[in-house]
Amino acid sequence: MPLNRGTRNKPRYCGYAKYRGRKKWIGTFETLEEYNLEKARCLAELQEEVNNPHSQRNGSITVAKFAGASFHDNGRITMTWPDGERCQKETGRRGSTIRRLRDGLRPFVREFHDRPLDSFTRDEAVTWTRPKGANTQQAVRQFFNHAEDRDLIDRNLFTKLGASKRKRRVDRPDFEIISDEAYARLRQGARECRADDYGLVLEGAVLTIGDEALRPGEIFALHRPELHFDKGLIHVKRQIALETGEITWPKDDDGRWVPMTPAWREHIERMPRMGKVVNKDMGEIVFPSPQGGYMWRSTWSSWWKAICAAAGMPGQDFYDLKHRAIQWMVTPVEEDGLGLDPATVAEVVGHDDGGYLIATVYTKLGQRRAIARAQRALDAYQQRRDAADSEPPRLTVVRDAA
Repeated sequence: MPLNRGTRNKPRYCGYAKYRGRKKWIGTFETLEEYNLEKARCLAELQEEVNNPHSQRNGSITVAKFAGASFHDNGRITMTWPDGERCQKETGRRGSTIRRLRDGLRPFVREFHDRPLDSFTRDEAVTWTRPKGANTQQAVRQFFNHAEDRDLIDRNLFTKLGASKRKRRVDRPDFEIISDEAYARLRQGARECRADDYGLVLEGAVLTIGDEALRPGEIFALHRPELHFDKGLIHVKRQIALETGEITWPKDDDGRWVPMTPAWREHIERMPRMGKVVNKDMGEIVFPSPQGGYMWRSTWSSWWKAICAAAGMPGQDFYDLKHRAIQWMVTPVEEDGLGLDPATVAEVVGHDDGGYLIATVYTKLGQRRAIARAQRALDAYQQRRDAADSEPPRLTVVRDAA
């Protein structure tokens, strides 16, 4: 008997067709007649698949089969994709990446689970995908890329759809770098939002992203043995998945060395050591939760809201402090910056593009400052010319050699 997810007056019938241990999700229908017709069709497909497993050619493998999808009685969908599919990183995909891909693919599997992979048209791909979010667009595109890799389809129709991409925050016209005054208020808010010494730990986390440009996951995965005060360097070796507490490798799989700024070093040397040794091979946690263990996103989110409220900056994004650090690194020395070249900054912050992103994005953020510098230079040039024109001609006395 089908399940009724609706009411007695407005029924919604759904269920599975089952045959020899295999089952197919039938879907949801408003009448029992429609449900029974769809059930008969799904049952016939199951019988064909079980009784004649070699009758299908590769191209007619269904979406659900290629995704390794299983439909549960409560409507939940689990899948094995993208296990076993190609990945650019030698170390494989992170757990968070796999979860994101599966979450993005579920709407597609739910709607087209019984469709053969090669049955879609270009018009159907464009019409269905464009209104979806970026996560779903990426997951479906990658799903069919993998199908193309295995010669299950001739080409991927779910790519180059012309869907608008969401601009990065630093690319938006209204984005502004956090000022030094606002940065100081955030530090003070972190220091004062706790009456005890734990406020210094919170301020240290703010300093680590605002001065050192470490990513949030890298900050809360730092351990004391990775702070080399004798060399003035931080060895970024790992990061923590703030949603799950899983310790993983840094972004792009590469560790790096980050120079300590004087302000950061001075603060860490006087900051209380309140972290536990969760793993004896890693050592003491540098920026722990109040209980001494690893910081999770939910815990840090609460503290960050308190810090922003104390600083009078509600809604401020924590990651924006990383942009502040990078802009400070590329700002010229005469404007109180470090004056580093893009390639050097890229090495410090962990970009593997040789400085391309720094040169094309963060230098644009300093466009107003560049225009102001040019105007000051032109004003100084004009003043020199005016001063030269206003000076009276100098007379040179020539004496007779005789």
